[in-house]
Amino acid sequence: MRVQIVSDERGRIVSISKPGDVEGKPSGIRAAGVFPEAGQFVHHVELPKELERESLLDLHTNFRVEAKGETIRLVKSSEFLEPYLRSAKKE
Repeated sequence: MRVQIVSDERGRIVSISKPGDVEGKPSGIRAAGVFPEAGQFVHHVELPKELERESLLDLHTNFRVEAKGETIRLVKSSEFLEPYLRSAKKE
């Protein structure tokens, strides 16, 4: 399942949605989008199989976005290392 995530620079999820999520009903909307604020980023992520059964609310509440170069993935909040701590850990 593919999702669109807006996150801040610390990996906190601001919003998460499934593209085209109108439950098979015509919405009358031709196009929609998200306009991130300063310091926010839009990611299109293919969820791993083990996360596909999670609700969007659970993903929003319990996960953070980890960006390493071009690789974007969701990490449990309890296992997430803040970006400013990553650079300190390398020293």
